[in-house]
Amino acid sequence: MSRHKTLADALESEVLTEMAGTFFGARKMLDNLLEDFQLLVEDVRAREAKVYSRVCYMRSLLLGPEGEAAFFAELGIAPPFADSCSHSGSRTWHPDSLPFAFFVGTRYVMAVLQAYAEVRHTCEVYMAGEYEDDPDQSGRKRLSPHYRLIERHCARLNERIEKLNTEMTPSSVLQFARDIGSADQPGQGLLANSLGAESLDNSLKFQKIDFAALGLWKAPALPPVEACEQAIRSFCSGYYKQNGPQIKKVLADLG
Repeated sequence: MSRHKTLADALESEVLTEMAGTFFGARKMLDNLLEDFQLLVEDVRAREAKVYSRVCYMRSLLLGPEGEAAFFAELGIAPPFADSCSHSGSRTWHPDSLPFAFFVGTRYVMAVLQAYAEVRHTCEVYMAGEYEDDPDQSGRKRLSPHYRLIERHCARLNERIEKLNTEMTPSSVLQFARDIGSADQPGQGLLANSLGAESLDNSLKFQKIDFAALGLWKAPALPPVEACEQAIRSFCSGYYKQNGPQIKKVLADLG
């Protein structure tokens, strides 16, 4: 065997090895990214419960769904948490303490304001995140996983999937490999076509992520307390006059 033939074989082997590494490496990396994405989705999904627990607490102050609907109607908002307690699980959040006031009616108004502020805050955190302790790096902070992060990751992954499916198809890689070795074995360069390039590519292509199919709950954008405080105070004052005994019992149970 001539030195030129030996060198050609070595170069061919190196090219094929590098090509295979690039092809399978890119697919493995995308597989890993998709697995990480699914873990992120489950993390955000679990954070829904934190919002729902606050909603159910506020609902208890408003004496149930009807009071909650009337409350949001006063704010000019369609009830945004109609199905919240079906997601809340068995645990409902309570504040460490209720606001202090000399009169029960005033205390009730302040308690509802406190509850609404907490609901709005947890909705914002669910959608946009907040800084929290990093579980992987002691002493450091990270932005918590959140809904909009899932949206961005989904878009980026779909771009990557499109690029990989288009620019690194299995049939083109196989065709290239056959073309390199076809000089000594005529006809092998057409093997990809005989296998059905389109069928091969379709069977091995990555599927794009359907964001809607993830079924993630989207928290409502509630107005800040400052923008609706007067409406909340007005509603609670009237609601307390109508339902004083029940409200007193709820507040007494909360301590």
